[in-house]
Amino acid sequence: MTVRTREPEQARSPLRYDNRITLQKLEVFCSVVELDGVSKAAEHLWVAQSVVSGHLRSLQERLGVQVLYRDGQKMKLTAAGERVYRWARETLSETRELMRHLEDLTSAENERLVLAASMTTGSYLLPAVLAEMGQDRPGAVITMSVTDTDSAFAAVASGECGMGIVIAEEEYGHPHLRCEEIGREEIALVVAANGFPGVGQLPLADVAALPLVTAPAGSRARKAVDGLLAGFGTVPRNVAMELGHPEAMKRVLRSGTAACLLFRCCVQDELAAGTLREIPVTDARLTLPVVSIVRADRRLPSLPAQLVERTRAHLAGRRPS
Repeated sequence: MTVRTREPEQARSPLRYDNRITLQKLEVFCSVVELDGVSKAAEHLWVAQSVVSGHLRSLQERLGVQVLYRDGQKMKLTAAGERVYRWARETLSETRELMRHLEDLTSAENERLVLAASMTTGSYLLPAVLAEMGQDRPGAVITMSVTDTDSAFAAVASGECGMGIVIAEEEYGHPHLRCEEIGREEIALVVAANGFPGVGQLPLADVAALPLVTAPAGSRARKAVDGLLAGFGTVPRNVAMELGHPEAMKRVLRSGTAACLLFRCCVQDELAAGTLREIPVTDARLTLPVVSIVRADRRLPSLPAQLVERTRAHLAGRRPS
């Protein structure tokens, strides 16, 4: 026998406007919906579960409708809750956008940018660019969150970050975001300094047959590289290990038993120091776009606009002749 919990009927109390609905209550409500439960939301917000439950109860009382109901172990949105959730997300997003806009109106000495970057751009590509900007604009404050590409897109879309810079596949887009290619980052085939002796260069088809260290299957980074190789008519056939961070990959490479396709910015220091070496690919140049992400309805202020142009110039300056 299957027992289903039916969505409860809405309370018949008259709807009313209540200006005591705070942004905090909306944030708590959205956290419960997005994290699928009161306990996870409480842990995420660093408050007791009773506090989260209290905010939900107060929100429902002040709206005059029930927004959530329990179905087994899960909390589900009522029909009214679906509409309230969309409104809450839009309100929180617009509020964050307003606060950043007000910050943009302050003096140059108090400039601020909250930036989302993917792992490669945030760890290897952007630090040199940010260091240069820090010298030219000492009053600016840039906060960079290094995360995965999907989370960077989400952070800009929600208003949590004012801008993102990531490496993305050829096809990228979002209904509420504006994406612009600002350059391309090359992928290099690298091995240990003494790895694969006698191999000076290889065609791409032979690269696919090497024992390769790759990003985990299903990750956006793996999909991007595999999609790029597929465009040249080949796919990796001998994945020796799957690791989630370039630093782990480089440490494994030093054993000399595998090769790896890594973005050049990740390995330029090791190549210069001679701890890793590059095997040139003779019949293909592998690159992926570096993309800036902003809200589609937002004009780019001077500080992020300068970061885009400096990153563009940095990529162009590193382009092989």
